[in-house]
Amino acid sequence: MFLLQGSEEHVTIGRVIREYVGFLSFFAVYGALGFHFRVLKDLRSESAVEVGGSPVDRADRRAATIGFAGSVLMIITLMTSLLQRSSQKHISLIAAAQAGGGRQFFQIACVTLFFICFALAAQRMRIAWVIAGLTGVAYALRNITTGRWFSNVNPLHEVAASLWLGTLMVLALAGLTAVFRKDVTSDERGRLVATMVSRFSPLALAAAALLGITGVTTAWRHLKHLNSLWTTPYGYALDAKLCVVALVVAMGAWNWRRMTPKLGDEDGAVAITRSASTELGFAAVVLAITALLVSLPSPGPSGPPGSGPPGAERPAAKPGGPAPPTSQ
Repeated sequence: MFLLQGSEEHVTIGRVIREYVGFLSFFAVYGALGFHFRVLKDLRSESAVEVGGSPVDRADRRAATIGFAGSVLMIITLMTSLLQRSSQKHISLIAAAQAGGGRQFFQIACVTLFFICFALAAQRMRIAWVIAGLTGVAYALRNITTGRWFSNVNPLHEVAASLWLGTLMVLALAGLTAVFRKDVTSDERGRLVATMVSRFSPLALAAAALLGITGVTTAWRHLKHLNSLWTTPYGYALDAKLCVVALVVAMGAWNWRRMTPKLGDEDGAVAITRSASTELGFAAVVLAITALLVSLPSPGPSGPPGSGPPGAERPAAKPGGPAPPTSQ
């Protein structure tokens, strides 16, 4: 593979898959939270009279199910990481967790709360959404107590990507599928899709802005030298990722400027559904390249590319989630 040409560190397909699953877990969890708290905020109160039967209620429960699936993936990646540590150090699973210190147990607590809260939210327990939201904020800011401000960049980068593309994923899988049921009239379908998309757009713009800031910051910390973009496997992968990211941004801009004004009827709803699916297809490619990217050693903290030890200045994959992406 061209992207791996000259790599000093062996990259296994298993590791890349593990990273990809970790990214999906974040997309599902934070996408569900973004969809519930932003996209469905006013729609839930408008449809409160149709308890259990409205398309909005169905979309909310499906979002909770997606969040629950994401929490299961978080548990799987967490357990995989702990089992790997246990095997490498020849210690018990509990000892492996203890080796991670307080930060490790905080992650375990957050993942457990996600699992419980989304399970209850799927049963229409509203307070479960509130607890899940607070847990999401705490998990995003989990490094704030370290006193090292740059340690917050990667978690915020992950959350920004998840609030943009993850919420879009949940909008497509939970919101649009609920709206396109046979029992929803054509007029109501057009109105609901227009409202959901208009509520999603400000969240996507804000998340994309944060994503750009944190992405540039993280990329510079890892590359150290501009020519690393065209002289190292890490740079090749980052170049490929940025190209596909540009396509995702272009698709998002197209949906926002050209497709959104056409919403309001069923034809517009169908068109935005197709366009969103294309955008998500490009996003899936971005995740795949990112999973490869974070499995590669960064060029090094100082000196010309390749002069530092393999993996220098590279953030380690965190248990219970994907390794921090370099740029999204």
